[in-house]
Amino acid sequence: MPATLDDLMSMSQTQLDELYRAAQPGEIPDGDTSGTGIVLPGTWFERMIARFIRWFVWQGKVFDAKAGVLINKVSVTGVKAIRAKVYKGPSWLDGKECIVIDYSKTSFIAKKVRDEIREVSPGLYLGKVYWGKRRLIDFALVFRGQPRPVAWVNPVRAAVIAVLALLTYFALRFTSDSAVDYRDPAEHFKYGSTGGERTSGIPLAVWNALPVLFYDYLPTRVGEGDKYKAFGFLYETNADGSEKELPIGVSRRTVQGIDRVFFNCAICHAGSVREKAGGPRTIYAGMPSNTVDLQAYERFLFKCASDERFTPDRILAQISAQGGGGLDVLDDALLRYYGLYVMRERMQTLQHRFEFMEREPLCGPGRVDTFNPAKALLNFPMAKLPESEWVGLADFPSIWLQRAREGMQLHWDGNNTSLEERNRSAAFGTGAFPPTIDKESVKRIEDWARDVEPPKYPYAIRADLAARGAPLYAKYCAECHGKSGRDFTGEYVGKVVPLEKIGTDRARLDSYTRELCASQNTLYAGYPTRFSHFRKTDGYANSPLDGIWLRGPYLHNGSVPTVRDLLNESKERPTVFYRGNQVYDQVRLGFVTDAAEEDGTALFKYDTSLRGNGNRGHEGEGYGTRLPPEAKDAIVEYLKSF
Repeated sequence: MPATLDDLMSMSQTQLDELYRAAQPGEIPDGDTSGTGIVLPGTWFERMIARFIRWFVWQGKVFDAKAGVLINKVSVTGVKAIRAKVYKGPSWLDGKECIVIDYSKTSFIAKKVRDEIREVSPGLYLGKVYWGKRRLIDFALVFRGQPRPVAWVNPVRAAVIAVLALLTYFALRFTSDSAVDYRDPAEHFKYGSTGGERTSGIPLAVWNALPVLFYDYLPTRVGEGDKYKAFGFLYETNADGSEKELPIGVSRRTVQGIDRVFFNCAICHAGSVREKAGGPRTIYAGMPSNTVDLQAYERFLFKCASDERFTPDRILAQISAQGGGGLDVLDDALLRYYGLYVMRERMQTLQHRFEFMEREPLCGPGRVDTFNPAKALLNFPMAKLPESEWVGLADFPSIWLQRAREGMQLHWDGNNTSLEERNRSAAFGTGAFPPTIDKESVKRIEDWARDVEPPKYPYAIRADLAARGAPLYAKYCAECHGKSGRDFTGEYVGKVVPLEKIGTDRARLDSYTRELCASQNTLYAGYPTRFSHFRKTDGYANSPLDGIWLRGPYLHNGSVPTVRDLLNESKERPTVFYRGNQVYDQVRLGFVTDAAEEDGTALFKYDTSLRGNGNRGHEGEGYGTRLPPEAKDAIVEYLKSF
């Protein structure tokens, strides 16, 4: 007697498999079929699950035998979606012929799904569902011959379905959390999320509107369509030549249904170089940012939030003028009546906490106060800090070849020896806190930085002059900075030199206190990765010199423009120069710093007489600053090979 759908719903998994093995594939159906999910066969709630699937998830498949394709009927309304190719091939269950339903080339959502069916009685097909090679569930298809209308549900059922659908939508929406995925590790470093958007992110549509609405607050006059270029943010181009929507160092994540943006590691660790003024630029990932002025960006946001023009009506009108920003009716209502008010309040609160910035010199591009913001966020009484702690300005470092640095004293003052802990500490600057950090994404960035090498010096190197510089470097530099740009061996490499010996500006060292150190070692409390490696030191750490050609200006506070200037006594070093230029100085090894503007854009004036900006230190007989000029030139030429 031919099997019926009721028979299938009464069988155990073993019986279903035996029936399937004994069946022939039959002909590929042509037309509409009614589907039934068979989950946990042989149990008392099998039919309950089948009804739920039929009502809310999946109602069957519509075949086109001639074209060799099908489409599924899904959701409570039977919407046709999720296509597949249909052909005959070997079964993954027993290797014999079956009808294969293959989604790998037709559906992004279901590309790992494969179904297979056999006709167990006329017009009745039994199927198996696989995810990858893993078997999931069974299902049945009843062939109708041609589509026929589905009767409307009764009012009670319709109301239940509507309520459940609404609840499902809100549950999915307000628990949604997905970042843009970048398969290439370097692209992930430049644009991948660390998790900061979850609690610190700004709605993308709002972020795009602010530089247009508050154009008068931009620090330099760029074109109105230039977004955040006024702060030195770097925008790459797509394959078609169009400009990317987001700059390097800004990541995107959909949280609770709204696209949000915030910083990632590359905002501080990617820069650009030009061979000559007005020439094409080359962007290098992993180098210290030489253009981004984060402090100016923060001040811009604070001014926007404090302006009476920061209103939902104006901001949403601008978003609409820019194409709507992907916002739906619910997004608009949430921002209009809640989100923008919360955003304004949070930025004003942060502005109040960061009032300490007003008593220290401007950072300018490529620099940041590393640890005073941490004190503010940890609720230190910033107004009562001793004057010695007020200024903690430091240059962004490079982040290449991190594996070789394992165990070295990290940060400018060598206050931590754990790469992972240093990285998670730095991730606080991207808004990634213990509950919100995207561990998998951050690990991908860490893995990339462990072994990525700095780019080779792209310009000519005088081999004869570099050869004369090699023994001089070995004598004066190698024991502190390594034998070469790849060999980091040396007695003092990665170790702290006491301040009284190195003699550089002490402000950054003094800003990091034992109290802050103790507080940092409580971070991630309750997690297996609680901080424990922070220490207060008495000086600055010797760093390897890989990619040294891209790491200017030099010293921990960026107070010396070029390597050649660093080989001079401090009294001979420039006392005022300009930061933010992308044009490279091939003679002195660093960026051009004597021009007050680049391409009509004013550059940042750096004054070494200001607190925390001192350019003294790293000088004397042992540092090569008393060598004759031609010997210094030879060392510079040799360092180009690093």
